[in-house]
Amino acid sequence: MAITTIRKVPTSAPAVCLTFDDGPHSIYTPLALEALQRYNSHATWFVLGKQAQSRLNLLTDIYLGGNDIGVHSYDHIRLTGLSRSQIASQLGRTKALIQEATGQFWPYFRPTDGAFNQTVLEVADSLGFEWNVLWSVDPRDYEASTAQIISRVLAGVQPGAIIILHEVTAPTTRALPVILEEISKRGYQAVTFSELLKLAEEI
Repeated sequence: MAITTIRKVPTSAPAVCLTFDDGPHSIYTPLALEALQRYNSHATWFVLGKQAQSRLNLLTDIYLGGNDIGVHSYDHIRLTGLSRSQIASQLGRTKALIQEATGQFWPYFRPTDGAFNQTVLEVADSLGFEWNVLWSVDPRDYEASTAQIISRVLAGVQPGAIIILHEVTAPTTRALPVILEEISKRGYQAVTFSELLKLAEEI
């Protein structure tokens, strides 16, 4: 199997990967980009095709901000319950939208709810994906306060950590600048998944 499932990148470098699921969002994506730029940081988006469809300009903005864009799915549906052709549609349509907006293809995806099986990996492989990107830190930001998100993320900061966030919530948007400032104080940098892979010592 050509696809590697990864939850944390093995590295001793003081770098983490912030990831945003379920966008792009017309209000929260620009705010996230603004915070990242302010702290000279980058992140990785795992976008939904149905969200991106009418917001291709936001995908362009994410890309031009020096960030990565991976595929989540099209409809935020669990891929494990779908046929091969349905999985291919969920991943392929979203991949095509990203390419349309940016001219780029980042070969990684994150399945909805982190749920995958051999069939999902085989279909993703056939579409050119190389990485099934999960996470090592989950602050459950979709049901948490701003303060909880901040403390949970910072508690999980260590070299190579992959942090899952959902930029479609206001508390996450408020937490982001604080998180970026605090990890910077600890000597860490928020980088894209591509950049974190370059720092990997062994995979």
